[in-house]
Parts: sequence; structure tokens; C-alpha cells
Amino acid sequence: MMVTCSKPLTNTPPGSPCGCVWPLQVKLHISIAIYKFFPLVFKLAEEITTSLLVSRNQVCIVGANTANHQLEKTTILLNLVSQGVKFDDTTAFLIYKKFWHKEILTDASLFGTRNSGTKKI
Repeated sequence: MMVTCSKPLTNTPPGSPCGCVWPLQVKLHISIAIYKFFPLVFKLAEEITTSLLVSRNQVCIVGANTANHQLEKTTILLNLVSQGVKFDDTTAFLIYKKFWHKEILTDASLFGTRNSGTKKI
């Protein structure tokens, strides 16, 4: 059965019962060109999964674009999806802190320097 979710909701992670959930949306800014990023999508998702101690199916990279017309930088949009309807407030805050304090382990040799913005929608 296919479920269609209206924004800001998104579909549940694969393997979960069908439904709509509230994602945490994260915007990452990394210092590599977009064409270099695309082959590394899976690697970035794995590193975020490991850093946040979530399942791989809870991390969904939903978009990437050149950062403000700077061809050597990329902005990545990802959704973090809870196993339930939404992340509880404590978990959402801990995820936010990890991104804010740049505690997400990313390989600087692959992704360059980065900064991020997190918003709970």
C-alpha cells in the first residue's frame, strides 16, 4: 500500500509500518563540489548513522545543490526520521547538539570542512 504524506510530513523508514512521520530536517554545507559529492552519498549517510546511533533507514539524503553559486561547495538536505511518529524532545535536542557542535563524524579528506543547520519541523 502506498501512503502519500503532505509536507512537512514524510514517509516512515523502510521496514516500518506505512504512515507519515515528522522528520528532523538538516542542512549541511560541505567544502567539496557537488559532482564530487554524488558518489559519496552512501558514505555520508553511513557516517551520520554511526554518529547519531540511529538505523541506516532513518537517514535520508533528500537533496544536494551548489552552495550559493559557489561551485566548490555543496549544500545537502537530509531528513532524519524517527521509528515512531516523531522524535521525542530529548532525542531531537541531542541530535541538534551533535550537529551544532560538529560532533558528526565526517571524513574531512572526503567531505572537506562543513557546518550545518538543524530545524525541527
